[in-house]
Amino acid sequence: MALAVDDLAARIRAALVGAVVGEAAAGIAAGGADLLGVAESVAATGGFDEADLRHRGLERPSRAGPAGLLLRALPFGLLTPLDRPRLRRDAYRCVALAGADEGTTLTAIAAAILVADLTRFDLETALVRVRQSLLEDAPMALLQRLSIAAEPPAAAETDPGSVLQAALAAAHGAEHASGAVGRAAGQPAVALALAGALAGAAAGAEAIADVEIDRVPHAELAVQVAQRLAERAASLSPRVLEPHTSSG
Repeated sequence: MALAVDDLAARIRAALVGAVVGEAAAGIAAGGADLLGVAESVAATGGFDEADLRHRGLERPSRAGPAGLLLRALPFGLLTPLDRPRLRRDAYRCVALAGADEGTTLTAIAAAILVADLTRFDLETALVRVRQSLLEDAPMALLQRLSIAAEPPAAAETDPGSVLQAALAAAHGAEHASGAVGRAAGQPAVALALAGALAGAAAGAEAIADVEIDRVPHAELAVQVAQRLAERAASLSPRVLEPHTSSG
């Protein structure tokens, strides 16, 4: 049975803008360029395209460190949020292309699945589904990170799993991307960008209603890229099916 996402275009836009809001708040590279670069590639080619990614320099490590690679996985979750096998495969190949280790790659896949599920479910439900999907593949340390901690420990820039958990805590219950970003203050820069992206995917247009696009660095570009990505996602949607399995 074909399923649909409520206003996917608005959620894509909010996710990309939310990420650059986070990067602007961080004041340093936080994976925003990675996210927009992969999103541009995906919009242009329709999915993972190694040659196009290499042409854009996205076979190189992220300037934001290993955690920055989590942002590169998000466009695949936004492109085909209902096609779990495809988004997992494409996210894996994209991050592996940049030389990520297995732990970082699995964490990036988790982020891609999470952003996909946030377009349809609340954060708690989405996390249950992500854990079910990765139960046989991910180490227990990562599965434990896929939870909402009331007071998450300070994340380490070199530990993508801790960065993801910090972003989860910041995005939980946030009505606006800027609120999620504010909650992530003091965490590594990527956590701010990721928190903004997750909040955007979850709340859609409302998440960035308070953002002055022309005042946030790279936000206008994010809007343009989001539109192209949404158009590509819409062109694929008639062929997107989600199997109903116990694995989520």
